[in-house]
Amino acid sequence: MSGIVDWVKDYSMVFLLMTVLTSVAAKKEYRRYIQLFVEIILVITLMDPLLQAFGKSGDLFEKISYDSFWQGLNGIRMDQEKMDFLEEDYYIGYYERAIEADAGLLAESFGYTVIEASVTLNEAYEVESMALAVAKSDTRQVIVGTVGRKPEKPEITALREKLAAYYKIPAERISITD
Repeated sequence: MSGIVDWVKDYSMVFLLMTVLTSVAAKKEYRRYIQLFVEIILVITLMDPLLQAFGKSGDLFEKISYDSFWQGLNGIRMDQEKMDFLEEDYYIGYYERAIEADAGLLAESFGYTVIEASVTLNEAYEVESMALAVAKSDTRQVIVGTVGRKPEKPEITALREKLAAYYKIPAERISITD
């Protein structure tokens, strides 16, 4: 009878400890892994008297906890890699939009309004290429028919050089159409 009482005490203590561990988990992303780990520990603790009856409960408990720990760790690592990948895409897009807005402000200082902007960043968050469609701020241009290639205006050349110097990229990677 004292064995059953001891088993109930042990199970209650493990249950209480695991409940506290689950409730104080730092991030929500890790809670499901901690919950899985807690459930495995509780099942093993519940089955411990049966395993002791067959003689090798300690070995089995050690092997199961070791394997579940490494599986949980691998799952956490894979989830972290996925989160890093998704966050990286988010940040690259955010920085591209910020650079597009910054290029628009620079174009305004040259008297142009940016109609459309496109910036491409590489993995190191460096500007890979930039394309701007600009128009003079005070005029509206209506084109009927086809337009041949006009020589580039000096203001556009100056804007391209300013952007190239500011973002430290070759001027050939910057396309500006007006």
